[in-house]
Amino acid sequence: MKLEQVKKVAMIGAGTMGPGMGLCFAKAGLDVMLHDLRADQLDLALGRVRSSLGTLVQEGIVTDAKAAEALGRIRTTAALGEAVADAQFVLEAVPEKLEIKRRIFKDLESFCPPETILASNTSGLSISEIASICKHPARVAGMHWVNPPELVPLVEVIRGRQTSDDTVRLIYALAEKAGKMPVLIQREAAGIGLNRLQFAVMREAFHMVASGIVSPEDLDRIMKYGLGFRYPWIGPFETADLGGLDVFYNISSYLFKELSDAHEPPGYFRDLVQENRLGLKTGRGIYNYDGRSMENILRMRDLYFIRQWKLIQEVQNESERNL
Repeated sequence: MKLEQVKKVAMIGAGTMGPGMGLCFAKAGLDVMLHDLRADQLDLALGRVRSSLGTLVQEGIVTDAKAAEALGRIRTTAALGEAVADAQFVLEAVPEKLEIKRRIFKDLESFCPPETILASNTSGLSISEIASICKHPARVAGMHWVNPPELVPLVEVIRGRQTSDDTVRLIYALAEKAGKMPVLIQREAAGIGLNRLQFAVMREAFHMVASGIVSPEDLDRIMKYGLGFRYPWIGPFETADLGGLDVFYNISSYLFKELSDAHEPPGYFRDLVQENRLGLKTGRGIYNYDGRSMENILRMRDLYFIRQWKLIQEVQNESERNL
């Protein structure tokens, strides 16, 4: 299948990720059918789409007219067969349980013709294990987006053991059409790419706090105003090249052995979860959110993301003009 043949996308799952991913495809001019078993969840999903479009209009990303067009391309249904009828691409975003995803993919194969491309938004499960239930595993791959998917540019395209080159190329091209910055994960690995890096940082972060090296507040400041300040512009390998590989090698020769190599979540982390301090959704996590508006916190996060991405694009465009 070629990119220009993809006219309709089916989103399976209207929870945390589905509405935002569907919105990206709709903005790119594709018809989107958003599926969930619960009618109330579909209503919530459309509310999230409208809210996201409102923010994008406010920030000058899309016009009122383009927002209305995108919203008009999104339809909802609780019937799986109706959702995937005539869809050339299907993206699954149901809960992260292998048995649920395998059941969904088995059902998808019964409704979809062999040429339909099937993808999972899994953040860590094996694409090969998901595809093992399928008669045509060559058309199955991973397409992992990052929350909130309508704002974060990265999309990881994950190749399973039997995924075909054509499937990978199409999904990569679809990500670009949706305005994303895709990367190819060439070999399956637990946690894929982003989560391996994210949890490596989290392991050391929890270790530093639990060891009394730094407070949670100051650790977040280190990331936001130090590492995180640099990383949107230069990644770890670019940072090492600019700083000098000899310098980074010398530091690593004594520092690596001091870093946490824990194979289990630390007690500090476990205790928070057992105390039901789960973060924003329960009002307390590492920080206390009592009395603070969840809506306002998420809105500020989204504004940071939008303006950061706009700035990155502005600088990249200027750099290209000057080449």
